[in-house]
Amino acid sequence: MKVAFYARYSSDRQRDASIVDQFRNCEQIAVNEDWNVVARYRDKAKSGATADRPGYQEMVDAAKDGRFDILVVDDLSRLSRDEIETKQLIRRFLYWGLRIIGASDGFDTDSKGYKVHAGVRGLINEIYLDDLRDKTHRGLMGQALKGNNCGGRTYGYGRYPIEHETELDEFGRSKILAMRKRICPEEAKWVRQIFTWFADGRAPRSIAAELNRLGVPSARGRKWAGSTIYGDMKRSTGLLNNDLYIGRYVWNRSKWLRDPDTGRRRRFERPPAEWAVMDLPELRIISHELWARVKERQKLQYDKSRKARLQLHRNARTGAAPKYLFSGLLKCGICGANYVIVDRHRYGCSAHVNKGPAACNNSIKVPRKLVEERLLTGIKSDLFSEEGIHFFKQEVTRLLAEHRSHDGAKHKEAHTRLEKVEKEIANIIKAIKAGVITTTTKSALEQAEEEKASLEKSLAAGDGNLEQIGTVLPDAVDRFEDLVDDLENVLQRDVVQGRAQLRSLLGQQISLHPTERGHLEAEVVGDYAGLVSLTKERTGGRSRAGKLSLVAGARNRLYLLLFAPNLPLVVT
Repeated sequence: MKVAFYARYSSDRQRDASIVDQFRNCEQIAVNEDWNVVARYRDKAKSGATADRPGYQEMVDAAKDGRFDILVVDDLSRLSRDEIETKQLIRRFLYWGLRIIGASDGFDTDSKGYKVHAGVRGLINEIYLDDLRDKTHRGLMGQALKGNNCGGRTYGYGRYPIEHETELDEFGRSKILAMRKRICPEEAKWVRQIFTWFADGRAPRSIAAELNRLGVPSARGRKWAGSTIYGDMKRSTGLLNNDLYIGRYVWNRSKWLRDPDTGRRRRFERPPAEWAVMDLPELRIISHELWARVKERQKLQYDKSRKARLQLHRNARTGAAPKYLFSGLLKCGICGANYVIVDRHRYGCSAHVNKGPAACNNSIKVPRKLVEERLLTGIKSDLFSEEGIHFFKQEVTRLLAEHRSHDGAKHKEAHTRLEKVEKEIANIIKAIKAGVITTTTKSALEQAEEEKASLEKSLAAGDGNLEQIGTVLPDAVDRFEDLVDDLENVLQRDVVQGRAQLRSLLGQQISLHPTERGHLEAEVVGDYAGLVSLTKERTGGRSRAGKLSLVAGARNRLYLLLFAPNLPLVVT
């Protein structure tokens, strides 16, 4: 038997010895059973509330690949403290024909009562997390009410420890009781400057560009952006909305919850009654008069946008211009930022516009209509040419072959599992005939029959897919050609649908590269094999195509000259 171990501890205050202790318990079982230990997976200072752990994910991938037969953990909570994640992992392991053992809690998926054991342990782990969360929040609330630091880095402030007068920590140093904020003079100077610039009428983008030009690092050491400065007044995000700059510390304003479907964390605002608000005049950086000037200007801007929305409709966009055909597809070839609409007629690099030349020196702006005209013509006549269709057919054939191979492996795996389930059903029926009739045997029989039906249904569907795989290629080629032929008609009817259609043809991005001669060159990548490099340049008012080169296994690329400053361009 090939055995793997998994160990985890959740707090950065714990030590590596915790991992060693867990492995030692696991090793005792392996030694007693004379099993061969082939792998040890571990996660240090990682919470069991999430599955996003490198060691855990590596272990799951190895299990799926069949690199071990049995997983031994110290106890079930080491795998996860999320009840749903634990149940799902057990189901996967059973489907893959693997076994899970808990060294300390006696859990074993080979035992008849493993479901009850897993359910109870999962519920205990969930309650533990809820209790730990409540205790942690309660402790932080107490620290906040004392004026201590309970959050992350705030620009304009540093932190210093509050040490115990007599007690020492495990390293012989004074025990740290809490952390406090204090003003950082160098950063505070720039906080006052930013507030003054905005109150005097400068736009957040302009302020960010100036800070980047002067080489002023932000709180995280990155480039400044307009959104970092302006933020959101209602949610009190952004530098201009931080009450701490006037000596008012607000904690517990919001909470973060994880979306059960996507797994992403989302911020929710708490009611003001739950806030912890303290006056800390020693942390005031700007005057109340300057704060009031900034709030007045923000209110004027908000009222202006509100009036515009009322004149149109409540959900009308009053900030940036609406999205156009290539919005979200164009990327700066220098810094990788989006190329966005920067005025009524032109696309420009968002990093250069929002953060200034210090963030990106690509200052070329290209007329929107020119982008659409050149790119659409190039896509239809050059990128998706007869050679392109040929390469597309080759790539689809290759992908379908890989699909057949993958389905074949899954097909074989399901057949093997079906045979095992059928044997289990036969054994249970044999036991029932022998007079062994219990609630457990009945439940096991029902579960096995359900799994058998599911496997038979999956195999039947898989067989149909394998039989139909040969008919997919002609349909795919026809759809591909229809998309290209109908592109212009779709764009005239519906820009949103046209943008989605472009994504299906081109992938996720078109890179715009400034050339040495000051031109802007678009690199279009088709989602199929082969490399087509067509560099178009104007000579005497005419276009000429560059050398055509084909490289098997790569993607098609089309290079189009979009904008040359020395050429007269008329945009209507």
